[in-house]
Amino acid sequence: MSSRKWVVVAALVAPLGGLLSVATVTPGRLAWAAPPSLSVTKTVETGSMPKAVTVSPDGKSLVVTNFGFWKNRNLYWYDPVTLAKVGQTDFDDKDGNAVEAVFSPDSKTLYTSNFNGNNVKVVDVATKKVTKTVDVGLRPKIVVLSPDGTKLMVANWDSYSSTIYDTKDWKQLYKLKAGEHPRGIAITGGPNPKAYIAGFEGDELDIYEGADFGTHKKIKACRHIRHMTLSPDSKILYLSCYYHGQLGVWDIATDKMTKLVQIGQEPKSSAVSTDGRWVFIANFGKPDQDSISVVDTTDWKQRYIKVPKMDQGCGLALSPDQKTVWVTGWNSRTLHSIDVGPLGIKPAAVASASASASASVVASAAPSGSAKPSTSAAPKLGTAPGKGPIKLE
Repeated sequence: MSSRKWVVVAALVAPLGGLLSVATVTPGRLAWAAPPSLSVTKTVETGSMPKAVTVSPDGKSLVVTNFGFWKNRNLYWYDPVTLAKVGQTDFDDKDGNAVEAVFSPDSKTLYTSNFNGNNVKVVDVATKKVTKTVDVGLRPKIVVLSPDGTKLMVANWDSYSSTIYDTKDWKQLYKLKAGEHPRGIAITGGPNPKAYIAGFEGDELDIYEGADFGTHKKIKACRHIRHMTLSPDSKILYLSCYYHGQLGVWDIATDKMTKLVQIGQEPKSSAVSTDGRWVFIANFGKPDQDSISVVDTTDWKQRYIKVPKMDQGCGLALSPDQKTVWVTGWNSRTLHSIDVGPLGIKPAAVASASASASASVVASAAPSGSAKPSTSAAPKLGTAPGKGPIKLE
């Protein structure tokens, strides 16, 4: 019998590998390189309407905001490894309900938006107590930090504005007008920073630029922008385009949309790996409400990870060591850990405030590696021919 080798090409439905796999085999022996698979490792119950999950830059603190609890039980704190509940923060405010949060770069302070109280709560991480209340606009939602942590930017849902504060003395530095119901926001660093504000009810971005944010322009992006996350090199802004279930790829230099990738329905919070390759997004809408989407920026293909017991994925965070993704289930009142270690993502050399996905900001000094934006039409992704959604379990 001949000892020749055959080259075999076959289409595979693989968790995070390509749809096409090539192997050189000896007759009678077939050996395929197994693509990495991702799995849910832990699930615990949490509070009512868990809006966001946020991890500290040092990876030691994990907090969930309980939007459905008023006055008390506003924040639940968890051990990032075991998901054991280790504490809670009470606003002791009759109008208090937490929405989103971001940790300071040194992991010692947590800033949390108090939606119905129209303020931001400053929380000491060591004691888990509120140390200061800062009045902001009406119904604050997302809060993000500038890369150096000296400025806090707040999206004021009912004020048609975003306000920026000095985190040392809490003076209001800027009030930037925005469209209806501003939610997604981002701010870059450097001598010529940009501030991005998305009005959720529209399809435009308000973009302010300059040392004093004095230059303003309004540009159409996509329908109902829910969340925005900067790439590690601050060159790309990823948009959760809620209405059509898409991930928007926005070029910071040109302020143009370069690609729209079809993902799960009603995408919410997102996070980007420190090497810039992977984008993780929580899916809220049916039929994808029990999954997160994972987009590979090298080929813009999307895959689903099924999350058992989760109903309406909402908050999402990526651990600083790049080994775990946490996601909350809005309707199921759950918190889940997903092992993404098989992707082999290398953590950033220096931890920053951007380690929290809900912060949506990464220092420009963080390692780059994001794929260059492609202007080619995005293919319809997330399905295999004749087999429906590709689901990672």
